[in-house]
Order: sequence, then structure tokens, then C-alpha cells
Amino acid sequence: MSTSNSTEVIVHRVPLWLAVALTVVISLPFGTLLGKYNLALWASFIAWAEYFALGAKPSALKPIWILFPLGAFTMAIFAIFNNYFIIYAGWKPLVSVTIWIFVWVAIAVFSMRFHPLFRQGSLPYFNGISMYLAFYFSGLQPGAGAGPLTGDPFIDAWILWIWVSLAGIFGGFLGWLNILLTFPKKVVK
Repeated sequence: MSTSNSTEVIVHRVPLWLAVALTVVISLPFGTLLGKYNLALWASFIAWAEYFALGAKPSALKPIWILFPLGAFTMAIFAIFNNYFIIYAGWKPLVSVTIWIFVWVAIAVFSMRFHPLFRQGSLPYFNGISMYLAFYFSGLQPGAGAGPLTGDPFIDAWILWIWVSLAGIFGGFLGWLNILLTFPKKVVK
């Protein structure tokens, strides 16, 4: 019997639907039991989906863990500029947001041309940008996933960045864990 026609396939010994449900339950304490240190699990679930969009392999963690925080970082800089011009320069909030979001989104997207990792990880990079903006504009409070905010808009811009980044990193981990919970096994057919 020739084995030249055999192929190797992955068999999941636990169905994906059950592994997903288990992963959600495992994630709950991180969004509900840590008080002002709770993670915004909805942002983590975005990065979890990225893990699958990027192939559901451990190699997907690198672009998530690097580019999700980097995208959020560019918007933390936007927040610093925006907060400064509203608080100290007296600009109207709509004018300041319009100008500074244009500038920093343009910079964030333009910078993508300088490293090949952006081609593989444009999804986590853009999700880091959008998740930071979601945290910033939604007025999240401590305990709701924004981290231990201080009330200082300049310090809080960086606390939001840390919590957005942690949510994205945790989401990548959840994607990896989700596949692990299927107990995959290579089988030769």
C-alpha cells in the first residue's frame, strides 16, 4: 500500500462551537471580577476574531500583539494633541477633533508603507486604531474596561492605550486558547 497519496489533516476532538463557548466563559473573570482593572472583553473579542482571520495559527499572534497596540498608540498621540488644544488652546472640541484625527489617521496609515509586517497585519493595526477611538469617545469608566483612570486627560490617554493594548493582546491569546481547546490532532489519511 502506497503512502504517497496520504495527506495530513487536523482533527478537532472538541467541536469548535463548544470550544468557543468555553473560551468565552474562561474570559469572563477578566472583564467582570477585576474591578477598575477589568478588560473590555468586547475589544478582546475583536482581536480574537483577528486570530481566525489571520489563519488561526500561533504565527497570527505576532501581528496582533505588535500592531494592535501600535495602532492604538497612534491614536493615544491624537488624544494628547486633541486634549491639549481643547484644554489649553481653547479650541472648540469639534474643530480640534476634526483637525487632529485627520492628521493622526493620515500619519498612521502613511506609516504602514514602511514595514512589511503591516501588509500581514493591517487588520489588527486598524482595529487598534478603531478600538482606541471607541474607548476614547465612548467615555468608558474604570471597571468598564478603561483601566484605572485618574481624571487627568493626559495621563488617562496613556492608561486607555495600555488597556486597549491589553484587551487586544488578551484577544489574541483567546484565539490561540480557542484552538487549543479543540484539542487538535494531526491525522494521516
